[in-house]
Amino acid sequence: MKSFSFFVLLNVLILFAYAQNQTPPAATCELTFAIQQGSTCTPCQQALFKHNTTDSSFIETKKPPSDKCLFTSILFHYLTVNNPLSDDQKLNNLDSQKITAALDQACADTANNACSESDSKNAYTEVSKACDVEVNKYISANGTGNGGTNISSVGGRAISTMIEYYTAIPTRDNFCLKVNNQYCTVKSFEQSEANRNITTTDTNTFNSLSCEDECNKQFYKNLLSYQSSHPPDTRNLQKVFIGKNNPLQEYEESCPSMTSNIANNFKSDGQKLTHQFYNYSGVILISLVGFIYTTFM
Repeated sequence: MKSFSFFVLLNVLILFAYAQNQTPPAATCELTFAIQQGSTCTPCQQALFKHNTTDSSFIETKKPPSDKCLFTSILFHYLTVNNPLSDDQKLNNLDSQKITAALDQACADTANNACSESDSKNAYTEVSKACDVEVNKYISANGTGNGGTNISSVGGRAISTMIEYYTAIPTRDNFCLKVNNQYCTVKSFEQSEANRNITTTDTNTFNSLSCEDECNKQFYKNLLSYQSSHPPDTRNLQKVFIGKNNPLQEYEESCPSMTSNIANNFKSDGQKLTHQFYNYSGVILISLVGFIYTTFM
């Protein structure tokens, strides 16, 4: 069973490795999207510039991002500020203690509903409306639910931006989740590191926490709870989430006993579960890969 936190953390580590070589983002919408002189950004580009999930200026300024809905960027800030890298250190510079310290700071920085439901909803709704043409053009050409979004296109970037804001609250909740006074993210990191040391034939294969591990149970509960109370509420979000990929279904297929018990408890509590589950691990990967692409490529 591969928990979502490991996949997210792995991508944060990739960002961490490249932090030293980044450059500040463009200061205007036109520069950000390389608009020819004399032309201006489209409404969609303006919305994406306003809600810029790929802004890496926090690395240069040494200040955390002001948008508290962008938890992974805030976590990356504390990782880089606390642990400046030399060229020969890169990923090997991280360990459980350093990740825990960064999580302590990031979770404190985003506590007490720092990213409110209205903040999250206003952002993804604005992008959904402003980028309707671009999103539908992208979906028409590429489909949905195929495990990745090409962030180099405006439509692809709009999709990843909508997803990141829609999942902002459960992203923070699961990253900051502790069991037995240990971050589940750190536990997953430790387990993956141990398995990587054992599995020498394929260093890209990372088995993480078991189905019955309390962290995975809590991750799944959080996803079900958020999805059931906050189903996709814009047309474009619905199009994105009704795709082939379905990581909650992946949880269910990998851990049928655990997930069935939890789902049945939800139903017995009178909570109606929808069938439009969203790709939680995938959406964070999409946004982080987009961050890498626009910042470093």
